[in-house]
Amino acid sequence: ETAPVNTTVKWDGAPAIIAGIDPADGQFFVGAKGVFAKTPKINYTKNDIAENHGTDDLGKKLLKCLVHLKKLNIQGVVQGDLLFTDEDITRKNIGGKPHITFTPNTITYAIPENSNLASRILKSKMGIIFHTSYTGRKMSDLKANFGVNVNRFSKTPAVFFDDAGYKDTSGVATFTELESDQYDALLRMAVGSIS
Repeated sequence: ETAPVNTTVKWDGAPAIIAGIDPADGQFFVGAKGVFAKTPKINYTKNDIAENHGTDDLGKKLLKCLVHLKKLNIQGVVQGDLLFTDEDITRKNIGGKPHITFTPNTITYAIPENSNLASRILKSKMGIIFHTSYTGRKMSDLKANFGVNVNRFSKTPAVFFDDAGYKDTSGVATFTELESDQYDALLRMAVGSIS
């Protein structure tokens, strides 16, 4: 007998966002990887974000996360990859058709503008894909667990979110032709290096 295999998608989001309820004091927080530092950078307020991260791009993104992820009523602590904030969305014609695009890290995601997915994204203030949950009695001893049950989160149009489970998005979210060619070239190089 074979066990089922969980297939996930590695989304190319950035930065990593850790959010939820601090188990030590019950307060909602957001942070980046600094949450796990020896001297943790945990943000409960706008002032915490300004002090820990400044008001540049990371500070602005964390502030959006603080305001909008709170609406999800996350129980426990979760981690995800930030895909976009509303300022990151651009419009491009691809193959003569209008698309919305965003580039959180190295990959540009393109979605046909007339799709339901694009409509949800355009109504949101931010997008995030959750992939890890944590358990423990205090931040310093949290244990990571693969996967997040996003069905328990409250829905809000302000946040486009999902888990990293595989979903067939062929024909909806696609590479541009240039990105597809670059991906094929990298794949050929990788295959060549292990042959």
